[in-house]
Amino acid sequence: MEENSKDQFLKTEVLGHPVGLFVLFFTEMWERFSYYGMRALLILFLIAKIEPENGWGWEKKEAYYLYGWYVMLVYLLPLLGGWLADNKWGHVKTVLVGASIITMGHGAMALSDLQIGMDLKFVFYIGLLLIVLGTGLFKPNMSSIVGKMYPPDSDKKDGAYTIFYMGVNSGAFIGTLLVGWIGETFSWTYGFGLAGIFMFFGLLQFYFARNIFGKAATEVKKNSNVIVSEEEKAKEVPFTKADLTTAAIGGFFVITWIVDGVSSAITRGSHFLTENLFSIGSMSVDLSQIFFAISLLTFIKLGLSRLVRYEVVERDRLKVIFLIAFFVIFFWASFEQAGTTLTVFAKDYTNRILEGNWGLIYKIIDLILSFTPMIILTAFIYKLFKAIWKTNPLTIVFTSISFLIIWYLVIIRVLNKLLGVKTAAISEVMSSLSNSSIGEMFTGAAVVDTSWFQILNPFFIVILAPLYSILWKRFAISGPQKFFIGLTLLAGGFGMLAIGASSIPNGAETASISMMWLVGAYLLHTMGELSISPVGLSYVSKLAPARMLAFLFGIWYVFTGLAGKISSIFAEYSESILETDGWTYFFLIFTIIPFIAGLAILSLNKPIKRLMHGIDK
Repeated sequence: MEENSKDQFLKTEVLGHPVGLFVLFFTEMWERFSYYGMRALLILFLIAKIEPENGWGWEKKEAYYLYGWYVMLVYLLPLLGGWLADNKWGHVKTVLVGASIITMGHGAMALSDLQIGMDLKFVFYIGLLLIVLGTGLFKPNMSSIVGKMYPPDSDKKDGAYTIFYMGVNSGAFIGTLLVGWIGETFSWTYGFGLAGIFMFFGLLQFYFARNIFGKAATEVKKNSNVIVSEEEKAKEVPFTKADLTTAAIGGFFVITWIVDGVSSAITRGSHFLTENLFSIGSMSVDLSQIFFAISLLTFIKLGLSRLVRYEVVERDRLKVIFLIAFFVIFFWASFEQAGTTLTVFAKDYTNRILEGNWGLIYKIIDLILSFTPMIILTAFIYKLFKAIWKTNPLTIVFTSISFLIIWYLVIIRVLNKLLGVKTAAISEVMSSLSNSSIGEMFTGAAVVDTSWFQILNPFFIVILAPLYSILWKRFAISGPQKFFIGLTLLAGGFGMLAIGASSIPNGAETASISMMWLVGAYLLHTMGELSISPVGLSYVSKLAPARMLAFLFGIWYVFTGLAGKISSIFAEYSESILETDGWTYFFLIFTIIPFIAGLAILSLNKPIKRLMHGIDK
């Protein structure tokens, strides 16, 4: 009876999928709201002048360095979250703990700017660390719960992950739109605080719906009443003493490397590991780099030694997971320039003051961009309302309250942009509105926020994701072919930027190129992302042994985190590249490398399909 009560909701469907998918959709949406909203502000806040912009006045290279460690750790900690879910807490409890910690982290970041007579910068760093830890617990288990609501070989999984990915990017869109606007216009503190408020709403709506995800998502694997066959037990590969020793050695070196890097980011350049240990030609080698290399080789050795002990089918499928995760590095190392160099490119090198017809076009587009996703998401809430109002009313209550607040903020923001005012007070907005005609609102000059460009990626995903879901069902396109398409589209986006930036002189500190180059690039980057990220998540879910699902999602995110760190290293070198070779040369790097990687994985199409043992269609 207990099992029936926990699993009955899997039979309740919305748009042909279990109702739990849409609760996960909105919970993930608020977590991504908080993450991407803060991401839109982080670089801008760090490099903003102390006076009069109330930023920290960091050099760009310093900001990129901190950002790289933050992004890497956000994706590295899912290993911990996956292990805890599989062995201690189960997926649902781990998500709840993670969401609580993320909420506290955003609260700490908001409090760090309070003027109370003492320097509270340390609270800002504590907030970042809490967000890193909470996201590590939260992120892999949300994806795992999606996978466990479907049979292992369900043909609905690709569609489910695409819908789930719409939730990810709906949060990214709204978070960037509102947090970016509030942070840039009113206060960095208000922006960071807003991100935490909606993470709290996500926590509440998930908590009151925690019973609808099925037994597999709630129970810890080792405490489950499911009888495991002798055949399944025989497939398990326990850690030997040698494995644990190797992992401990690798762990020591990687943790030391991370602590040295993070402390250097916080202190803006002070390492405790020896710098310039020796030189190879003109390149100096630091002790931290040696530590990283040792840890990398150690974990590769550990992985290979364990891989050969799995039975043939599992071993081959695990090879595919690691192979596609490796190629994902090439995608995200380029794509993640959005948070660093592309933010600076939008701020200092793009014409963001639009007048005449261009101002009118922008205001109309901004109006459509602001309201279209909100209308779609409200329709989803209505369908969810009909499905679970009687059984989980508090989930609907908190989801509805959060959306009423979001609707208010979206409307106020649009009116601020149309009226040319800067106020969130409804009385002041209405007063300005009463004194303005429609013609005056749409014909005035428009100033585009720097963070506005980052809403394009999630907006395009929300619009295009359903089309991609249909595309993958209609055409027999293999995983490697989808990856080739994605990497090629990404390369095309940077190729556009290389052309657009060709008129910017080497070493120029400012320029004013058309914003259409960035818009076109984000469109192509988004189309590439839809060909890779949800597809990759789906393949991990299909290929991973059920007993290792959350852990392997954690491994997937480790590769994504490494890509984020590599991306920041490229960004750190950008200033010297821009000084000598210019923006076009810099963008061509990200045109050539992803395209070559795409050709490489396409050439492996047949071997990869063979290693999947029938999973790929």
